[in-house]
Amino acid sequence: MGVPIYNFKELHNEELRTEAKRRISEIIDKNAFVEGEYNVLFEKEFAQMQQAKHCLLVANGTDAIEIALQAYDIGHGDKVGIPTISFFATAEAVITQGATPVFIDVDAETGLMDPASLKRVLKEHKLKAIIPVHIYGMPAPIEELEAICRPLNIKIVEDSAQGQGGYLKNGPIGSSNNLTTFSFYPTKNLAAFGDAGAILTQDDNLAEKIKSIRNHGRSPNGHILSGKNSRCDSIQAAVLHLKLRKITQQNEQRKQIAKKYHEKLKNLEIGLLPAKYLETSSWHLYPIRMANREQKYALQQFLKAKEIGSALFYEKSLPEERPLMNAAGEKQVGPQFAAQCICLPLNPFLTSDDINTVCDAIKEFLASR
Repeated sequence: MGVPIYNFKELHNEELRTEAKRRISEIIDKNAFVEGEYNVLFEKEFAQMQQAKHCLLVANGTDAIEIALQAYDIGHGDKVGIPTISFFATAEAVITQGATPVFIDVDAETGLMDPASLKRVLKEHKLKAIIPVHIYGMPAPIEELEAICRPLNIKIVEDSAQGQGGYLKNGPIGSSNNLTTFSFYPTKNLAAFGDAGAILTQDDNLAEKIKSIRNHGRSPNGHILSGKNSRCDSIQAAVLHLKLRKITQQNEQRKQIAKKYHEKLKNLEIGLLPAKYLETSSWHLYPIRMANREQKYALQQFLKAKEIGSALFYEKSLPEERPLMNAAGEKQVGPQFAAQCICLPLNPFLTSDDINTVCDAIKEFLASR
């Protein structure tokens, strides 16, 4: 493909492949397949990078959300607020815990949870927690949401599956006093060779509880609760620790690419994310908004004919997914946002020529309408 949305060939270059193979061979030689030394190293260094006191590796990003909810004692009979725009796992984790998802609508320009919608939802629903999502890498308005939730003792789980490299007002995503969950799925900014996830916390007691939950509820004194099997294997931890070497540089490259996109596309009749996110987003994805679903599909086919990648994150809002159609809450903006949104190629290895190719194609498409 002329301009791919992902570029695994460059990401997994010969230098990385050689060191990854050495580490994997070392793990095999030591028969240290679960919770090995690379798990310890990664947890320490990733916590430092994100300015958190504790990092707890788990098997995947979905488990991370489920375990965070369990750590907050959220389960049957509890209501949890979720945004109308996110991957299905955000809602799925709530349902798996036996809780009830309640929709909080999103900002029409960003797809981020809207504090004004949360205030309205709270007039009708007593929520025990909310899960704001750092969608596309943009930081959700955590400080505003905290101001609403703290007086009511509503817990916050930050879903940062796409947010590694993004920044809140006072530090990197993961540095707040909330539980923050990460996915390290292979397409993420910081990515394993398979599934892996993590939970960050500043709280010693929550950290100990999460350690127990992820390992069948074990503790030094036996099983203290009913947990789950969500241990991160040593190979994924070794790969993640290896990729920490370059993740800051790669995230900076993503930001510079996003700035170039913004400059070249800002005067066109399409919706761009607000410029204030140029410095604070992780730029996991670069979404633009078209006039409607039909124009979005047409652009996707136009780009495909020119061998330019694109992706529909998300083709449906969560309230439009069959298991969630009857969920309560506010859900007017999300479906419209999903209908308009299409994501352009964004990876650390795009060249200026690649960016020009994508932007010229969009300009040609709009001129032909």
